[in-house]
Amino acid sequence: MNKLLAGVAAVALLAVAAPAGNAAAILTFGQSLSINSITGTPNAGDTATTIAGTGIPVTITQITTGGTPISADLTLDATSVGPATTAGGLTTQLFDGTFSITSGATNYLSGSFADSIFGAGTGLTLTASNASAGESVTFTSNVIPAADLTNPEAVSLSFANVTPPVSIVGTTLAGFTASVSGDFSATTPVPEPTSMALLGAGLLGFGLLRRRRGGSSR
Repeated sequence: MNKLLAGVAAVALLAVAAPAGNAAAILTFGQSLSINSITGTPNAGDTATTIAGTGIPVTITQITTGGTPISADLTLDATSVGPATTAGGLTTQLFDGTFSITSGATNYLSGSFADSIFGAGTGLTLTASNASAGESVTFTSNVIPAADLTNPEAVSLSFANVTPPVSIVGTTLAGFTASVSGDFSATTPVPEPTSMALLGAGLLGFGLLRRRRGGSSR
């Protein structure tokens, strides 16, 4: 009987200790203006490029707290930290930067990132995830609960209508303008199916144990 009790307890403990998490989008946005709002500017030596935009009107189309659409302002500031390269038709360059999506004193989401921007023609994409070595992402918000901002956190920004098309000047991205949209994701702490199954098995075992003990006392 003690062995059965110990086994069932171990199963229940395993269910509780099993990893839990489910990556989910926490905020998605698109710019409200129909013009290019982002500017890429190489430095005087053509060795680094800054991609920036301040107070860009955007519409939040999805957020974990609901209540969309929401009007807000995007500020983005990212600077390259290495030379641009081209391979397989794609131009790639590493960037470090910060972003904020706010409305007055309301910080819907802000943070920092470090990873690559890549693309060709009239499209560029910046992606970063702190689940990958060499990349980093941090989020803060006074709207989205801290429990919804757990690792791994990820950023994906899309730059469309890149004008002129993507190219390299010197050792960095050439100057351009573009429109912007993006989404941000994090791991929502919910039990995985395996964990739920193990927990169910543990509870079932305890139920059987109680019935056996109850039957033996008659």
